[in-house]
Amino acid sequence: MSVPLNRLPKSLRLRSTGQFQKVFAARCSASDDTLILFAVPNELTHCRLGLSVSKKIGNAVVRNRWKRLIREAFRKSQSELPDGLDLVVLPQRNVDVRTVKHLEQSMKNLAAKIVKRTARKTPTVLLTRPEHQAEPMKSQLETLGFQVLVQPTIDILPPESWQETDETIQQLRQGEFDWLIFSSSNGIRFFFDRMENNPHPNPLPEGEGTKIAVVGSGTGAALYQRTGRHADIVPKTFTAEGVAEALLPEAKQGKRFLHLRASRGRDVLKRSLIDAGGVVIEIAVYQSKDRTHADPQIVDLMRSGKIDFVTVTSSAIAGSLAKMFGELLRQTSLVSISPITSETLCNLGFPSQREANEASPAGILAVLQTRGTG
Repeated sequence: MSVPLNRLPKSLRLRSTGQFQKVFAARCSASDDTLILFAVPNELTHCRLGLSVSKKIGNAVVRNRWKRLIREAFRKSQSELPDGLDLVVLPQRNVDVRTVKHLEQSMKNLAAKIVKRTARKTPTVLLTRPEHQAEPMKSQLETLGFQVLVQPTIDILPPESWQETDETIQQLRQGEFDWLIFSSSNGIRFFFDRMENNPHPNPLPEGEGTKIAVVGSGTGAALYQRTGRHADIVPKTFTAEGVAEALLPEAKQGKRFLHLRASRGRDVLKRSLIDAGGVVIEIAVYQSKDRTHADPQIVDLMRSGKIDFVTVTSSAIAGSLAKMFGELLRQTSLVSISPITSETLCNLGFPSQREANEASPAGILAVLQTRGTG
């Protein structure tokens, strides 16, 4: 059964590009499994509605039906929506068109969530990396006025056996590799800790010796801090794809690569370099294991909607978060470090509300500095 258009009067609609841009610029949003709602105060006594239904939602028939339903849901919920907000509503991708009643309830819940969050003067951020990695960002965010909680979702542990690493270290010292590749600061820490157990006067020779590539600036800084040596390659895009692209000319020459990594993760780097003609050996120099239980106090805060942002800095953390908190993640805003992590969250059923422009802790910090509530 079709829903009548019930076209909204001009006073209840956002009509100009500038009005839409103002709402998006405020970076204040909330979402559930059906809608994404952006909002900003409008200094009026009533709400106004804007719609953003892209072609990715479906064909013209589907898009028009979404618009009719959302307008009708907005019209019916006017008396129950908070006063004085400009709202822009987007349907979630890959969701079937819902009923007016469902959309009406969704819109009211999301608007209430936004009002509740904006009423708090101190945004609360949950950091999900292991404690030793979370500390630098925790200090920075507290300096900026955030309340910061830490709930590690994974544990970083030594490998079950060092035999493979020790054998590879000997091969490295014999000059059998042209490149070392580090995907994280954890890899640098565990690898060089192990090398110190096997002293050598010149373990990583400069110049014509083994060169080093790192996945991003943070890993490069960890390398310099540990060894006093700058990475030979830091890709423009801080992802495995970025490293692979930067190393393709070397792979085409048949160079030998030693990739020092976690016990789990994507194999895109290895596949790309091998396909280009390189020889790649991958060694797990540390384990990444999920934590199974969250701090009960943090669970209670999440359940009551008192955590504004949750940082998600890897696909492994995304998976562990989904297991740890489940549907409670819909009570907060997920801040993703990269498109790959965002895709993982989306596949798990928890789309991120924000994504860093740079795949690094600094990129996450830049997103949070906007102080919008998600």
